[in-house]
Amino acid sequence: MAMDLNAKAAYIRGLMTGMDFDADSKNGKVIAAMMDLLEEMAAQVTEHDNALDQVYDELETLDQDLDDVVSDIYADEDEDGEEDAEDDSTMYEVTCPNCGQISTLDEETLMDPEGDLVCPHCGATFDIELEGTEDDSAEETDKQDH
Repeated sequence: MAMDLNAKAAYIRGLMTGMDFDADSKNGKVIAAMMDLLEEMAAQVTEHDNALDQVYDELETLDQDLDDVVSDIYADEDEDGEEDAEDDSTMYEVTCPNCGQISTLDEETLMDPEGDLVCPHCGATFDIELEGTEDDSAEETDKQDH
């Protein structure tokens, strides 16, 4: 668009020169001043268009940088969320019958029917007997009484 304005202003200047335009007459002075103004406006619009193009390029770069920052922030939160989900699993304390040390196990490891438990402190292999909750004990007592 800006190049079109400069080209049009140059075309009009050429018409004025080609038609033996008298710039010294009253009307000629007004038209010559208007022509000068038109050329200055066309040059200013071209300058603003170039600056605007540069601003758009910089804005696009900032937008890409912001996208990177946002993805980094949310990626960290997603990783933290996964760690929190793992931390939310129920953990159980188990006492080794060999050395007496207490180890912490998750429910999956504890309930594995084929896996023997190995003490991380002394290396002894052992099985555990799961005790029921207080509610389970009360139900079993009631069944035995009947």
